[in-house]
Amino acid sequence: MRQFIPRYVAGFHNFCRDLVEFERLQQVMRSGIRLLLETVDGARSNEDRLFAFVAASLELDEKLLRERFTRFRLNGFEELSDVVRPIAEAPSLLEHCRRAGIPLVLATNPVFPRSLIEARCHWAGIDLDHFDHLTCFENSRHCKPQPGYFLDIAAEVKVEPETCLMVGNDTSHDLAATEAGMTTWLVDSFLLERKGPTWEPDYRGNHRQLLSYLREHVTGRGGR
Repeated sequence: MRQFIPRYVAGFHNFCRDLVEFERLQQVMRSGIRLLLETVDGARSNEDRLFAFVAASLELDEKLLRERFTRFRLNGFEELSDVVRPIAEAPSLLEHCRRAGIPLVLATNPVFPRSLIEARCHWAGIDLDHFDHLTCFENSRHCKPQPGYFLDIAAEVKVEPETCLMVGNDTSHDLAATEAGMTTWLVDSFLLERKGPTWEPDYRGNHRQLLSYLREHVTGRGGR
């Protein structure tokens, strides 16, 4: 994300150079994403909240801003592909859960559009057919680390939060699932630690250790 977000904002700026300076757009976009992370009311989609905030902050017409973003979405996303790298164990992790009949959610923080999340999966060699649901800014009203984000996911796939295993590498945003009653696994291969609240994971290890855990514990819909 430290590489991806600046590249993402720069890519968007290529389609609205005549409207705003890059530094100003970057500042406002980062503030908009921070707003999504901090909002708890869930009154509107993340997409609507973000565009309303950015348009108001830049004193631009929201419809015009959305039109420029659509151009970026249709013509600029491929420029970001070199920032994404596959993880060797990922296909095996997903395939095991799919064979076991376990509902899978791609629970990436929903600050990006679905089309970009789909593109990132394609670049990383991830088959989207494995997932019952993925979170994006169009279909989400909360973000990590808000408990509402995790509760919405559980409701979407019709399971109780206490039966879910949240897997992630972020000691704050991912492990916040604890507040929603979920079990957590911290993947420490690419550990991300932030300032602010953190939680202790129920389990911790690299991707291979996670795969071993799943093979031992996830055997079907009767398991976790």
